[in-house]
Amino acid sequence: MTAKPADTEQEALRLTTVLQKEVESHGLVLEEVSVRPSGKQLLVQVLVDKAEGTESVILDELGEVTTTISNALDKDAKFASADPYELEVSSPGLSRPLSLNRHWVRAKNRMVKFTLSDGTKLRGRLTEVTDTEVVISVHHEPAKKGMKVKIDDPKTFALSDIRKAVVDPEINFDDALFENINNEDLEG
Repeated sequence: MTAKPADTEQEALRLTTVLQKEVESHGLVLEEVSVRPSGKQLLVQVLVDKAEGTESVILDELGEVTTTISNALDKDAKFASADPYELEVSSPGLSRPLSLNRHWVRAKNRMVKFTLSDGTKLRGRLTEVTDTEVVISVHHEPAKKGMKVKIDDPKTFALSDIRKAVVDPEINFDDALFENINNEDLEG
């Protein structure tokens, strides 16, 4: 018997409480738990992150916390007697909205795309973060190809004036990385 959506939402809330201390014991924060039907089983997705700083969760930490979460689910009498399940534990990707102060801290020195309360959409480099404000050097796309990007002086934005924000990944290819690659290596 597969769980209904209302049941899975309630179970996700209950599991959040069950798993909170388990995740924290690894120095991580439990961002989110979701439970949803997937075929004849449940899919339990757990999102964890670093509590502070700018570093990301590393693979070894993810492996350790996954084992702890799996053991906690197996020991939980209510959950262990339910439908079979698949567990996915991951850390937030770049597409995670910057909704909490620690998300902004993690994004410091990165490019961010953000929308202000009035609907204005901007892109810029995040240089400072406080509890209530961020400082961003807004970048304006050139009017024509080949022209340089115009970069404004750093400007302070109240977090309360930002409706939505995400990290905007930068891809910088260094030609030196490709100097020693033989075309034969790329074929195959």
